[in-house]
Formats: sequence, C-alpha cells, structure tokens
Amino acid sequence: MKRRIKPFTLFLCMLIGIYLLIGTKIFLFDYNKDKHRYNNDLESAPLWTGIITLWDVSYVETGTGSNANWLNPWIDKFERQNPGVFIDVRKLNPQRAEMYFSGSIDKDILPDIITIPPHQVFNSSTLYEDLSIYFNQEELERIVPLAQKSILGEDYIRGVPIMMGTYALFFNKDLLREQEISIEDTEINYAALDNIMNRFPYTKGERGKEINYYGFGSYNTRYSKPILSMIYNNKGKIQDDLGYKYIHSWLGKEKLVPEDIANSDKDTAMKLFLEEQRVGMFLGNTRTLYRARALQSQGKGFELGISILPLEGKEGLFQDQIISYGLIKKDDKEKTEMAIAFLKSLLNDEAQIDLKRIGMFPIVKDIDGIYENDPEMQILEERLENFKFYPNDSYWQDNIDEIMKIFSVESNDESGMLE
Repeated sequence: MKRRIKPFTLFLCMLIGIYLLIGTKIFLFDYNKDKHRYNNDLESAPLWTGIITLWDVSYVETGTGSNANWLNPWIDKFERQNPGVFIDVRKLNPQRAEMYFSGSIDKDILPDIITIPPHQVFNSSTLYEDLSIYFNQEELERIVPLAQKSILGEDYIRGVPIMMGTYALFFNKDLLREQEISIEDTEINYAALDNIMNRFPYTKGERGKEINYYGFGSYNTRYSKPILSMIYNNKGKIQDDLGYKYIHSWLGKEKLVPEDIANSDKDTAMKLFLEEQRVGMFLGNTRTLYRARALQSQGKGFELGISILPLEGKEGLFQDQIISYGLIKKDDKEKTEMAIAFLKSLLNDEAQIDLKRIGMFPIVKDIDGIYENDPEMQILEERLENFKFYPNDSYWQDNIDEIMKIFSVESNDESGMLE
C-alpha cells in the first residue's frame, strides 16, 4: 500500500528547497560584495605603512610659538589620509643634533627626515637623499628663488623648503624721542641710521649705577647672522659695500654698540632691547616683533617702529632664515616616497597660508598677502623679494673669511671707516 505524502509536508519540503536555493545565492552575493569592498580598500590603502621619524632641529626661530604648533595639524591630516602611516616628531636643539653627526655616523639611529642647517655643517652630497627625480620643473619653479637656493646643489636637490622668516630693523621710538629723533618711515637709509648712532652712546645714573645706552644692537650666532644681511654684497670687494662701511665704523668705535656683539646670543641681545630698553635700534628676526607685542600687552613695552633693511647699491640682501627638511639616505624606496609625499603636502596652499599662525612666510610664489590684517608683518612680507642671497652662494663660500672679519674690528681702528 502506497504511502501518500500529505499536502502540508509537500509544501514544507518545497519551501525548504526554495530557501536553500535562494539563501545560498544571497549568501554568495553578500560574500562577493564584501570581498569586492575589501579589495577596493586594499587598492586605496597606502602601498607602504609604518613610522616616519622626523627630527625638527631649532636652527631658525619662528616669529611666535614654535614650528610644532604649525606642523601638528598637518601631520594629523596626512595620517588620516594615509591610514597606517605615522609621523613621529622629535624636537632637538642644534647642539644635540650635531652630536649624532660627529665621528662615525650610524645611520641606523638617524631619522628619516631632518632639518637642514642654514649654515651647512653636514656633507649633504653623502648624507641626504637626492630628490631630483621626485620634483618636476613646475613644482620646483613654484618655490621662490631664495628658498630654492636653500636646497639646490650643483646637480642634486637635497631637501624641501617649508617656510621662511626675515630680518628687519626695529626701533624704540620712546628712547629715540628722548634724543630728539623721530622715525616714521618704513624704509630708511644708512645716513638716517648713522644719524641715530651719532646720538649714542650715553650713560644714565640709575640706582647708584652708571647705565649705558646704545644706538645699535643685534646678535651673531652660528645659525642666525642678521648683521650679515646689512653688510653682504655679491660682487666686488666686500669692504666697498656701503652697509659694510657703516657697520664697520659702528663696531670700531669704543662702546658705541653693546660689548661682545660679535658673539651675543639672541636672548641676551633681545633682552637688552626689549626688556631693559637700552638700545635705540635693533637688527633681528620676526620674533623680535612678537616679543615686543607680548610685552606691550603686559604694559611693559614701548612704542615700536619697524623698517625694512636698506638696499642702497646692493643687488639684494642676505638672509639665512629658511626652514628646509632633508631625507637621510635609506634603502627603502617606498618609505622614501611616502616621506616625500608628506613633505610635499606641507607646500599646499592651505598649509602655506596657515604659516601666519606662527609669524612665518610662505615659500611658494603663488601665495602672498597672508598678513593683510597685520600692517607690520605686511611691510616685511612685501619686501621679502629683496632677499636674494643665501649661505649656499658661491660668493659667500669663497669670501666667508673676509666677510666675517667685520666681527674682529679693533676699537678705534680707523681702517675702512667712513670719511
């Protein structure tokens, strides 16, 4: 006797069969979709992941804050855009950095990226990666000429310039008014500067002591040499330059400038000008301006004047206030390419405009006017093109000993003085 399949059982078997057929297709579709999505993620992920080390060495002062204040948000952005890539920054002073390059250099402990000294002390032809193949002509020409000089060798590119500062003359208008001197121009010549110097030095009796007041102050360190910006000329005998003659005459007169100005550090020199208020005019970097503003906000400052440096017969001015990063030679092409991608990201318009947060200037040609709401910084920004010479110049290299003799002028030495 045949057993008959009940209608309900038949319906249930058909339902299970349909479910197994359709469910399997759905499962396979979802699996393939997830697999496709996973492959897309692989295609968009960085080809290299890991840690890129950067040593940020403080050769050049920013106007305010520090280089890290500007770097950090752009590092965060690059890391978000490149999952699995991390930029590890270590801040070093120049003395500590140089310890790693004395004697036999161990590249295993060196970083991937490092700040390039403006006054070169490392053998760049063997230390830094040549970046020529990573920059096309259009990218290179976008960088302002002075910043190009900071990275270009005869046949190689030793790094990437990121930002620049500048030098300027700053005046204590209150102190000058006491000597019946008024400074209103933002462009001043050497004759006017010498007129200020003729009213100094003098002494005041304060709290039982004789206090000296000076017409001119500045500093001279291993990596920052503002006085050279007034005396340097890229042609002929350096002693024939008008700026050289004036500075030589000031340094050669007894007590006309602060003692040991040839070896004075920035902080000591700025303190004499900004806090003790014993200097009529001061040659320094943009941090001078921001420190003066900070003191004014505390009610401890004075009325500050500012002027660009006089050209007067020069083709251009000298300065060493450029921050550039080089890549230490390593045997990892993919990591090198990622490090270069990071450095190039710091040259985008948004990052360069953001330099106003730390009182520095862009190094790309198509960005200017970032200080349109800051009249004093705008004055300096508009004259950046006056600075054409850098410590890489062959004339500087060939004549460095002769140029630096200005700092060994004997008091009352009349040789080379103005007539």
